[in-house]
Amino acid sequence: MRTTLLLSAFLFACNPPPSPSEVRAHINDDLGYVLHQGKDASDGSTANLPSSAAFGMLTQTLDSTGAAARMLAPISRVVASKTAPSVDGSTSFDPDAITKKLNDELFTDANYLGDGVYQVPASMVCSETTYDPNGVPTTAIDPECAQRLDEIQLRVRVENDGKGLHFWIQIDKNHDEPLGIYLAHTELALTIDLDEATDAMLALSALYGEQAPNADLSGRITSSIEILGEAHAKVALDFDRAIAIKFAAQGASLDGADAYRFTSAAAHVISIELDGHATKASFDLGLGQTTLHAPADVDPATDFFLGGATVNATFQANTLTMTNLSLGNETTTLSIGGQQAVALDLNPSDGRKLDATVTVDPATNLATLAVSPRLDMHSTVDHALLGDTQPTYDVTRVQLDGSLRATAVTDQVEVISGSFAITTSPSQYGFAASAGQCVRGQTVYDSTTYDSYTQYTVGTCL
Repeated sequence: MRTTLLLSAFLFACNPPPSPSEVRAHINDDLGYVLHQGKDASDGSTANLPSSAAFGMLTQTLDSTGAAARMLAPISRVVASKTAPSVDGSTSFDPDAITKKLNDELFTDANYLGDGVYQVPASMVCSETTYDPNGVPTTAIDPECAQRLDEIQLRVRVENDGKGLHFWIQIDKNHDEPLGIYLAHTELALTIDLDEATDAMLALSALYGEQAPNADLSGRITSSIEILGEAHAKVALDFDRAIAIKFAAQGASLDGADAYRFTSAAAHVISIELDGHATKASFDLGLGQTTLHAPADVDPATDFFLGGATVNATFQANTLTMTNLSLGNETTTLSIGGQQAVALDLNPSDGRKLDATVTVDPATNLATLAVSPRLDMHSTVDHALLGDTQPTYDVTRVQLDGSLRATAVTDQVEVISGSFAITTSPSQYGFAASAGQCVRGQTVYDSTTYDSYTQYTVGTCL
């Protein structure tokens, strides 16, 4: 086993493994408490989050170039996000059902193998329910699933550190432990060790006499929830060790052009505080340098580079405050077939970061945006490389040195202080506005090219 596991064994040696009854007590009291309070914090804080007006004004100003959407497009073709919404669109779960299932089906005296280890029974993961022509259900264990479960030797090892329990998911005859869960009365954390996952993948392939996938995984990811008080929780995602994921077809080099590759530096990636009893929410983003390479399948090979992405945001009393808003210390780029197709620079002459405040008037639900020291976003787009039709114009620069305020007139924004300008290519589609003026955007359709674009005008406010 790895050095970290030997060290773990040494540290926990003074604490004997908890008995099955002790494990069940922790599941019932600690896991139940964390899940209930976490659910209450999530449900209660929804009404306290900023309105769409607060975010909409900022995001529209930041992405007037459209470059951010182009950056995300190739990623969405490689990574599919999956959620489990309920009928009303929200995510939900039953904490009591989860604790009952674990205690009644997994951490039982019958499943205990000794030394803190529990076998995962086929009845828990291999049960299937079928219905006869009259709709009468019959539940039975799938024999093929049960055989596979026995072969992979899926087990759970439990340790006690004196403050909480550590659960390690074991796979294969080597008992590799790619997944760990920590449970205390006010904390629940899940850790995925990608190095251990690689070992488990190789062992399982050998077990079934199959060729191992051409892949290499390294790094460690931890997601956690900490209960700070009644209906008050903090959830977080951390890359404890730098992430590197590579996979390709058999025979292809994992470092060559035909492999998928994703890397991201060790970082405190996301932290969100949810308080169901306070009109306050906070969000911290700290993604480090991240790269993605998608090989040429149908489209040419795509390479994405992000120097980082950070922001520390707080919403309270109708005000969204953001500090350290940044895209890292280098140009964000998207390359197609080895050639740069999109480039994005945020505040290159101001330390590549800014602060922003969005204040919402509760009476009108209209927002005011102020930035410091300024917003200066540059972008370039090669539409031929992207396979796009050349638009009427590209926005190449967005500058805001001061503050803007939304108005009751649709598609109009007022410059409260300083200046606001958009530069385009060709240049005749841009504008420059100063304090006291309003900028309006009107959609124009070209009957010859069937293209549409936004035509900006600057003048007195309506």
